Amino acid sequence: MSTKKKKIAILGCGWVGKALKEKLELQGHEVNCLCRDVNMDTLIGFYNCDALVIAVPPSDEYLAVIEDVYFSVSLNEAIDTQMIFLSSTSFYDDDKLIVEAEELAKIKDPDTVILRLAGLMGYDRIAGKYTSGKTIKDGPTNYVHRDDVVGIIESVIDSRIKDKIFNVIAPIQSTKKEIFRQNSTKFSFDETHFKGETKVVKAHSSAIICDVLGYEFSKKDVKNFWN
Repeated sequence: MSTKKKKIAILGCGWVGKALKEKLELQGHEVNCLCRDVNMDTLIGFYNCDALVIAVPPSDEYLAVIEDVYFSVSLNEAIDTQMIFLSSTSFYDDDKLIVEAEELAKIKDPDTVILRLAGLMGYDRIAGKYTSGKTIKDGPTNYVHRDDVVGIIESVIDSRIKDKIFNVIAPIQSTKKEIFRQNSTKFSFDETHFKGETKVVKAHSSAIICDVLGYEFSKKDVKNFWN
């Protein structure tokens, strides 16, 4: 890991953004983490950074926020800012807003690194908790632990790579039925009920990011996310 300390900006101080800030600061980096509703025009120097992580969730103003970020970064021509955009594996479901956001990011800066995150889990985000007592269709899980999302972003920043698109998903998945029932027993909430057969779908893979970055997942198996 590089010992060079960097100035890093994170737009989006949510569940991932806050954890990322803490981890990067432990490495000695200077980190600014801001909510998207802050008036950026008043924050001198925010975009003057070595790396910028866009970690805002989709909203009605999602595309406008992305456009504003890239415009603001472009004003600092003397600095070659590494752009990292947190997207979603819902891209593969043809989610219109996600697809348009990725396209916009690549148009504004072709060197952008796009991370397509699976469903964020771990800690108090417990699979099955919010469907307790309900009846839903079974299906394959599509999860990643927050620790690995933070670790991968850190590796991307450290490696200084550009112009890449990666899936970020735990290597070993399961079914919702198995994971939800496991968690209902472990955390003592009502079981989720399932109907129909498990739909077989092509699983997403994070093998490429492991090969390119040499990253090893700390939480490989979704069954062990809450151990």
